[in-house]
Amino acid sequence: MKFAKIGMVLLLIAVLVVSGCSDSEESPEEVSEIAEDLGVDVMSTSFDDFGVVFCDPETSQDEIAALVDEEYKGNFVQWTGTISAITDNGNSYTAQIKHCPDSISDAGVTFKPDQNEAASQLIKGQEITYLGRVTRYQKGVGFWVEEASIVS
Repeated sequence: MKFAKIGMVLLLIAVLVVSGCSDSEESPEEVSEIAEDLGVDVMSTSFDDFGVVFCDPETSQDEIAALVDEEYKGNFVQWTGTISAITDNGNSYTAQIKHCPDSISDAGVTFKPDQNEAASQLIKGQEITYLGRVTRYQKGVGFWVEEASIVS
């Protein structure tokens, strides 16, 4: 039963991706210059690519963790969300980012040390676009995105 749910979630994502690609009225967000300068392939430019499943209260944490491990882990994303908290870790900053309507935080985003000056200016409630590598999913916390840069 558990694997059937995971299969259905993967099928739903595949259908959404295919249908999104064929919709010529909506233009996908562009990959930032930062991604191009770094020479990284960006797997997703909108949290909506994953948010349909992630924000659904019927989707279990185990299903989300499996999907992240299979599809997102190790890949770069460029997403826009709202800052719910920002922390100075000494060497870098970590922001908690809200993407789902009824959440407090869906991603912990740790910025590269060369982003410290810009990250120190971030404030709670501010909308931010960031580029980073998804490293893991933690139940109750959400995505962990590291090596992140702020996209202007």
